[in-house]
Amino acid sequence: MPRRTSQMLRFIVVGGSIAGVACAYALQAAGHQVLVVEQGDGRCDSHGGIRSPPNMTRLLNHWGLGPAISRVAIKANRFTFMDGKSGEELGTLVLHEKLMKALAADFLYIQHGALHTIFVEYAKNAGVQFRYNTEVVSVDPWKGMVIMRNGAKLSADVIVGADGYRSVVRPVVVGPEGVKGVLDKRVSVNITVPTDLMRQHKDLVKLTVSPEWSLWLGDDCATHGLLTVDPRSLKKEYAVVMHVPTDGKPAPNSWDRSQPLDKKFLKLDRFEPRIQKLVGLAQTMTPTGHTIYEPFDNWVHESGKVVLVGEAAHPLMPNGSHNAAMSIEDAMTLSTLFSLPASKSHTSVLLSAYEELRQPRCAATQASELRKRDFICLPLGPDQQLRDDGLRDARARALLDWDDAEEEFLRDTWEEYIDLFAFDAQEAVEDWWTKWGPAISRPRMVDSRIESAVGRFESLHLKVDIS
Repeated sequence: MPRRTSQMLRFIVVGGSIAGVACAYALQAAGHQVLVVEQGDGRCDSHGGIRSPPNMTRLLNHWGLGPAISRVAIKANRFTFMDGKSGEELGTLVLHEKLMKALAADFLYIQHGALHTIFVEYAKNAGVQFRYNTEVVSVDPWKGMVIMRNGAKLSADVIVGADGYRSVVRPVVVGPEGVKGVLDKRVSVNITVPTDLMRQHKDLVKLTVSPEWSLWLGDDCATHGLLTVDPRSLKKEYAVVMHVPTDGKPAPNSWDRSQPLDKKFLKLDRFEPRIQKLVGLAQTMTPTGHTIYEPFDNWVHESGKVVLVGEAAHPLMPNGSHNAAMSIEDAMTLSTLFSLPASKSHTSVLLSAYEELRQPRCAATQASELRKRDFICLPLGPDQQLRDDGLRDARARALLDWDDAEEEFLRDTWEEYIDLFAFDAQEAVEDWWTKWGPAISRPRMVDSRIESAVGRFESLHLKVDIS
């Protein structure tokens, strides 16, 4: 595919999150000039676990991050569902080798801070500039300008809002709906336990070596855990996430502020002794509340100078399987579009294409993540019993070799996962360019006609042959 070699742009990325730094790195690598403005000091000590499904891992490998990632990643082999109170194994989802080979990437666990550090290093090596301890308080979308708390102003051709759940940039683009939502009835809690401590307890040893993603399904709550690697010590840690009811009380909405462990708040009495022991080994927890928004109509300001990415564009439930993945896909989509041989005058067209390519997928993922969270958090009752019976019935078939399993069972089990895992953000842009590139290259074609055509484009998925 042809690449852009002239009329490079200046981008300001507001927010030094994974979404922001990934966008900055990819845009800089495409030849543009990028500045990241971050209110924090740049340090990211988060020990929470990120799941990198194949659709994300594939993009990390494309950018050349594979070797650095492999040093600090754990390769998943299955998802195991257990009764929260008894510990009985209810069901499993095996990541069959044949399936993962067809998807051309692994499902990985990575520590949040490790992934962020890798992206920052790659971004700086590519030439991205960073301004830390610099808080953006407002944006002038028509001038392409950000205003800092100290009164300083910076301008660029495009402002990228990557400033997360509590985005300052979002209301500028979205309007009033960008700050309106419904408080989630559950809070997500991050807890990290060193495996050195876990190995002192015989019943926790298996968790320190197993590459499974383990899920305990409790009464109106759930706990899940996976192994991660601390990038500094290279020691393994166990990243725990608990979804518990808020009981109508407001929950903290900051993922980076820990507080003393509160066993009553965590509803530990609803879980088996292993979970009580595991969580009891930790000293602190980080609860994060969530506001549920309807998908936003606009991610791009009408000026064509401001665009949203990551949680600023599509706030997902905390600690889902695709929070980081959707942000990485955003970065790949945006950077690939701005790698195309278009001129500066086509900036608004490319931003419109980004919006049209990303919105349907992210809206579907937002709904899917909440649905799956609610599925593992069912309160005791008929629906919970039906769920557990279904998992038990499917367990024996799930453990069969891929070639021995029934086609109908595989389709029912994997259809939604494959839809998520097989998507390739770069290929979606390449297909868009094949369709609309010739029109963009014709100088007589009016930009507004291209923009209207973009809305009729449908993105593609990888063709996964698992026969």
